[in-house]
Amino acid sequence: MPPEIDINQILKFLPVILVLMMIIQGYLLITTALFPKVINNARIQYKKPIRITLVGLAITIPTFLLGFKVIGNLSIPTAQAIGFLIGVLPLIAGIIGSAGLCQLIGHGLPSPTDQSQNWKRVWRGGWVLNLCYLLPIVGWFIFLPWGIISGCGALILSLGKNKPTNNKSRGRNSQRPQREPANNLKNTETKKESPRSVRQQRTQIPNRDSVNSQNRQRNQRPPRSSKSE
Repeated sequence: MPPEIDINQILKFLPVILVLMMIIQGYLLITTALFPKVINNARIQYKKPIRITLVGLAITIPTFLLGFKVIGNLSIPTAQAIGFLIGVLPLIAGIIGSAGLCQLIGHGLPSPTDQSQNWKRVWRGGWVLNLCYLLPIVGWFIFLPWGIISGCGALILSLGKNKPTNNKSRGRNSQRPQREPANNLKNTETKKESPRSVRQQRTQIPNRDSVNSQNRQRNQRPPRSSKSE
């Protein structure tokens, strides 16, 4: 009997767990749809897991302490609400940033429909990640906290990565139109000086003005003297 009671208690939490997994999937998909560049940058940041973990720790620990320990312990209700919001921010940022991890997992599990439906990569990776979170002890106390901390660090680093890339692209684009006219001038000059262009100029059909000028020059020439004279 006691084992059956334990199983029944566990089965009561199964609908709650499924609902939480669906909610997380919804957040992952909506962030991927609204901020695709940020999620792509977060996926690139997951190639350096130690770096994003250290950045996530530097953000989540002070924010938790400030929100729940410092501001949340005040007797003012508004301050407690503000402290709760500050403490929850790293959790939200971790879920958003973990969409990059889900996309990375989805790239490792390719499908023929990924080219037309990119969101399926995040969908597959999200389900795999959520199933890993369900593993007792390792999933609850190691993998789940690391997913939130690394997601927060990946999101912060991906937001700071957009500025220098845009500046570089603008600088390159601004230099391109200046180089193109110089190249075009060189090409036109070489075409004019080529022997083929010279032949074409010689074999061109003369205009009326040129014909008239040639006739006038012939008429102005003095007549030749005959041999008998």
